[in-house]
Amino acid sequence: MAHQCNDSSHSHGVDDGIEYSLNRYLDTGTITCLNERVKDSVQHIFKSWEDRHDLKHFVESCDDQELIINIPFGAVTQIKSIIIIGGDGGSSPNKMKAYINNSNIDFGNISSYACTQEWNLHEDFEGQIGYSTKPTKFNNINHLTLYFPSNFGSPTSKIYFIALKGVYTSAKREIVNTVYESKPQLQDHKSDIFNGVSHDLS
Repeated sequence: MAHQCNDSSHSHGVDDGIEYSLNRYLDTGTITCLNERVKDSVQHIFKSWEDRHDLKHFVESCDDQELIINIPFGAVTQIKSIIIIGGDGGSSPNKMKAYINNSNIDFGNISSYACTQEWNLHEDFEGQIGYSTKPTKFNNINHLTLYFPSNFGSPTSKIYFIALKGVYTSAKREIVNTVYESKPQLQDHKSDIFNGVSHDLS
C-alpha cells in the first residue's frame, strides 16, 4: 500500500529514477560507513534506479541501530532531496540527520555538531518518498554525512538503497549537470526554482 500523509517535508509518487541520477556521479569507493556489519557494504547501496529493488546488496548496522554514512563529492554539489529504501521487520531507519562539509564526524563527536536538517522517516520499500532538503542549506556541498540514529524496532538497521537528487558541478566548474524532475511534485517545489523535463545540461 502506498504511504499517504500531509507531511510537506517529503513528496510521494516518485516513479522516474532519472531525477536521482546524482548517484552516477559518486565515487562509491570513497563512501564509508561507521558501524556497518560488513566492511564497505555501504558502497553498494547507491544503486541505479533500475536496481533499487535488488536485495542482494545492503548495509546493516553491527552493534546497535546506528549508522553514519560519509559521502564525499568530487565537485561542488547541491542536494535537493533524498530517497531511502530500508529493510523490513522494523529494520528501516526512522530518523535521518544530515551534516554538510564536515568529514570528521564520528560517534564520539556527532552530538557536538548541529545537524543541517533532520527528517522523520517512513517505511518505504518501493522508493516512493523523496525527503526534501532546505534549498538554502544544501548548496555548495563537497561532503555529506547522513546519520541514522534509530529504526522501527529491530535490533539492527538495514538500508538497501539511497538516492540523491540535485545539481552537480564539474570539478573545473565549466559544465553544470542539472538533474530535473520529469514529474514534479507540488510539495517538493514550494521553494524550488528548478522545473522541467529530466535532462542533463552539458
